[in-house]
Amino acid sequence: MNPREYYHLKTASITEADVRLVAACMTDYIGEENAVRIETLAGRVGMHERQVRDILETLVIAYGWPVCAHAGKAGRWIATTEDDRWLVIGDLDSRIKSLRERREAMLCAKIPNALELNRQEARVMQTGLF
Repeated sequence: MNPREYYHLKTASITEADVRLVAACMTDYIGEENAVRIETLAGRVGMHERQVRDILETLVIAYGWPVCAHAGKAGRWIATTEDDRWLVIGDLDSRIKSLRERREAMLCAKIPNALELNRQEARVMQTGLF
């Protein structure tokens, strides 16, 4: 059995019609060299791009499909090798690190309180009087 036949069989077990439709289309995009752009896939299935992205995430999380995407490469595809899988995992790990750094920066970011804001306004008013 080839990968396309394997995923075609897996598609039959998906109960949600919209998820099944996207899954069936993804069987045409196996391997990075066959990646499909989100807008192309959305047009093919007649859905909005956001909905297609959500469904692809469902395929990964709920159904265990190795749908790949990574920074620097437009499109989505089904992994055919461990190299595909680890390339995507590495990209996800990098995003996690970046998000953690941003979260920490947000925790430390200074938000002025009302007293500080009023002091600033008072100085501006006072400077304007002289």
